[in-house]
Parts: sequence; structure tokens; C-alpha cells
Amino acid sequence: MRSISRIVPLSLALAALAPAAALAQNDTTPGVRLRMTYETGTAPGFLVLPFAGEDAAAARQILRNDLELSDRFEMKDPPAGTPVADRPDVATWRDRGADWLLNGTVTDNGAGATLRLTLYDAVYGEVKGTGSFGLPARGSRGFRMAVHAASDAVVRWATGQPGFAATRIAFVTQGRGSKEIYLVDSDGEGVTRVTSDGSIALSPAWSPDGRRLAYTSFKRGGPHLFERDLGTGGERTVSARDGINITPAYAPDGRTIAFGMTEGGNTEIALAGPGGTRTLTQSRRFENLSPSFSPDGGRIAFVSDRLGEPAVYVMSAGGGEPRIVSDYTYGRSGYSTSPDWSPAGDWIAFSSRVNGVPQIVMVGADGRGARLLTDRGRNEDPSWAPDGRHLVFASPNRDGGGLFVLDTVTGKVRTLVGGRGFGLPAWSPALARGGGAQAAGAGR
Repeated sequence: MRSISRIVPLSLALAALAPAAALAQNDTTPGVRLRMTYETGTAPGFLVLPFAGEDAAAARQILRNDLELSDRFEMKDPPAGTPVADRPDVATWRDRGADWLLNGTVTDNGAGATLRLTLYDAVYGEVKGTGSFGLPARGSRGFRMAVHAASDAVVRWATGQPGFAATRIAFVTQGRGSKEIYLVDSDGEGVTRVTSDGSIALSPAWSPDGRRLAYTSFKRGGPHLFERDLGTGGERTVSARDGINITPAYAPDGRTIAFGMTEGGNTEIALAGPGGTRTLTQSRRFENLSPSFSPDGGRIAFVSDRLGEPAVYVMSAGGGEPRIVSDYTYGRSGYSTSPDWSPAGDWIAFSSRVNGVPQIVMVGADGRGARLLTDRGRNEDPSWAPDGRHLVFASPNRDGGGLFVLDTVTGKVRTLVGGRGFGLPAWSPALARGGGAQAAGAGR
């Protein structure tokens, strides 16, 4: 029988990894030819004018950086000394290359401040969006997240699509004899420690409301499954059955958690919810784990080695016959793990070995349109941002190692957290929205 550590070596983070090999621009995996295909073209020019008011410069800088990280605009800056203007000359800025023009004011209200924004469509000379956003005192935990929420509102005004600025990424860090879970903001700021168990913590997964994390920990001996409330720090045991309890994923209802659990000597996909725990798969000699729900909760992508090597499958959330969606050719080896279903429901990202080296691949939920997204270094454990466009992944050797953010449209990659020993990233849902309302995880 295959060991779980062979199926998902990074999920358990117990196996040593072989050095990466250099890859060509295009590579093949058994049965499917994968190509690096990214869109080319120009992005609309976006100019953020100087904001009026106290703390305006700090808010403007955070917001401008968020818009640049969205990879949707070509950011431009006004000349030094440009004065604050209540009503900017839109036509003049359009002639200087701005397709979008953002103006803002920060007004102190005693307990905090209010950020008022106006977005101009400079091409058509009209206001595209306006809004007011409550700001906690600068230096407080919520200040940056409140500005991030305003950034996401601006992205939606301009594109009609969600942003990802007001989010955090959970990840695992290797310490001396332990692995602990941390959080980091989407722009790489605000690293915060979540667990201090002095044990092995793995596979963090966000609840749909961003208030809880499910994860596996060895702190009580075996790999048990826990849920941590990020607001109160309270914790409950989800599953401590004999064997393993690993790779959790929340259903969209936020009350049900799917995970890999030992049952009858095999690893099966199980559901833990208000009605108790039940298994969805029934195996004889193979392992099933790493579930990921579709956005509507109707299907689950997961990993199984039922054909000899780990591959990604999709089945109904109620169980039943699964369908393979990663590449597979009978008699040839393949190795695909760590699926993550995109928020829009159209793609499933996973890690697949290409010429023996793990790379990030995405495929349509129907198994069609597979695309190779990386070809340099070892790249594993992808997780989607709420915008359904960006992925965070881990690499032990790319540019010195760390966590990286990939734009699946342009292919642009940036470092989120640099260094060795980082892995298993999980991107949160939106933690704050326009108007300043925040989920519990936002201010940590």
C-alpha cells in the first residue's frame, strides 16, 4: 500500500525534496502537452492624485500599491508638487496618459477618520464610482485593512471584478523541531503568528467568513484536526480519530469540513458537520485526500492514487463515481496533488510533476484546457485569491525560496514572503469590505 507521504509529501511536509531541474519553455506531461500561454497587451493608465487631509499620504500609498499589485493597471504618478484639488482637471490628466483618475480626502472624526474616494473614467470624462470608508486610527491593526477594503472597491468600480487587497494568506513555517501557522497580508505586510504549539501544524484552511482556520496538528500525538477562532483564539477538536485527520477544506456553508481520514486502513474523504462525521469515498487499496469544494458546494476536487499515482479527480459532494481531470495515460507515471477550486468555479489549480519537477497547472473543471503556469524552480501547493485571477504558491528554490503570487493572466510573479521553510499557503476570502466592516481575522 502506498504511504500518504508519497501521495502528498508537502501536505505532511515530512519528505525531503529533490533538487529541481531546469525546464524548457514548453514541456509535456503524460497524455497532455502543456504550454506556457499568457495574454499580452497594454493595461489602462491609472493615476492616484494627492489626497487631502491628515494621514492622507499613508492611505494613498497603501491604496496605490494595492492597485499596482492587482496587475490590472499601469500605475502612473503625478509630478512632484502637484497640489491637492477638490475637482481635478480630468481632461488634462487624460492627455497625460491617465485612463483612470482617483481623488481622495481623509477627514478626522475624532475616534478615527473617513476616507472619501472618487474614481473618474478619464476617457469618457465621467465619475465611475464614489464611496466613504471608515479608517481606524493610523497605527492601529485595522488601519491598513480598511484602506485595503477601499482598494478593492476601486477595483470593482473600474473593472466590475473583485479585488484581493483585503485578504490574508495563512502558511506554515518550519522552525527548530516544529512547524507553526502564520498569517501575512496580501501585500506581504503584517506577518502574524497563529499557533505556538511547539509541534507540527499543517494544512491551514479558511472558513468562508474568514473568522476561523481549520488545520492539522500533532500537538496531542497523532495528526488531529482542529478549528481555531481567529477573533477569540478559542479552539475545538474537529476530528481526533485513530489514524490521520488531514488536509481540511470548508464547504461554502461554513459548517461542514471535508478532510482526509483513516477508515478501514485506507485514507478516505470524510465530511464533519452538524450531523457528525461520515465518509464519501470507499477504497480498497488506495488513498483519497486533499479535498476542495466547488464554489456552489455541489462538487469536490480531491487527490486519489487509484490508478497507480496521485491524480486529481472531481466527484459530487454527496459522493459517487469520480472523474479524473488531471492528465493521465495508462501505463505511464504521473503525479498531481493539492487541488484548489477557483472562486469563480471555472478552474482547478494543482501541482503536477513536469519532467519530474512539480509545477503549477490549472485545468477547466470539466478536465479541459490544461495550462502550465510555471516552469522555473519547484512550485507547489497553489491557492486561489478571491479575484479568481491570482494564485499563491510555495517554492523552496525559486529566487531563494518562499511564497509567491502569480497572475494567471499575464504570468507576472512576485515574492510574497522570501526565504526557505515556507509552505502550504491558503488564501483567505475578503476580510473587510467597503464601509470598513471587518471580519475577525482582519485586524490580527
